[in-house]
Amino acid sequence: MKTDTKLKNIFENACTLFINSGYNETKMKDIAQLSNISVGSLYDLFDSKRALIDFIFLANLDKNYLTSSHDFPLHEVPTNHLIKMTESTYETYTERLNANLLSTNDSYSMESLILDLFDIFKIYGRYFLILEKNPTIDHNLLNLYEKYRKTLYKNIAIYLNKKSTFRKTENSTYDSMLIVDLVFWWSTHKKYDSFENSKNKYNMDIMSKTIIEALTKGYEI
Repeated sequence: MKTDTKLKNIFENACTLFINSGYNETKMKDIAQLSNISVGSLYDLFDSKRALIDFIFLANLDKNYLTSSHDFPLHEVPTNHLIKMTESTYETYTERLNANLLSTNDSYSMESLILDLFDIFKIYGRYFLILEKNPTIDHNLLNLYEKYRKTLYKNIAIYLNKKSTFRKTENSTYDSMLIVDLVFWWSTHKKYDSFENSKNKYNMDIMSKTIIEALTKGYEI
């Protein structure tokens, strides 16, 4: 098995185990077994489980990292590097969304918002889930994620309040949480950690259109 193929296989299986079984409960031998490689081969690539989870974090944040050249075995990544990488990624992928949410221009539609959320969670959903399922892995990364979610809730609430074509609701903060959590459930939880996730064969495009239709009818005047 080529190294790139082996890394992708390990990445997929380690994500699955860290989300569904938990980081602390998952052993390197479990990842090796699921990846159909020996434990020794796994340690040839990663010198520790912490080095592996750091690789998972970086590969989730940067789509090119998985296929980049690496010197093996990989070691644990300095915390400050992970923090800077995470902050930079959040800033990059929220800049346009926040600009649309906070703009005085009234043209940004509910459909555009839902599609943007699906895109974000498609890329970073597993990273978010690993942090949610394993809150003790890294408090700094968890705090950044919590800050990101709170900002997302707040800005969507502002968007809902200022949108002239939307009906006014009792509490826009609850509405914003409903929208974000609904999309996050169907784009991420349902795919990766639902009890029936192995049977999830639904079409994501159809699901996003279904949610768009439901929310558009629910909020537009």
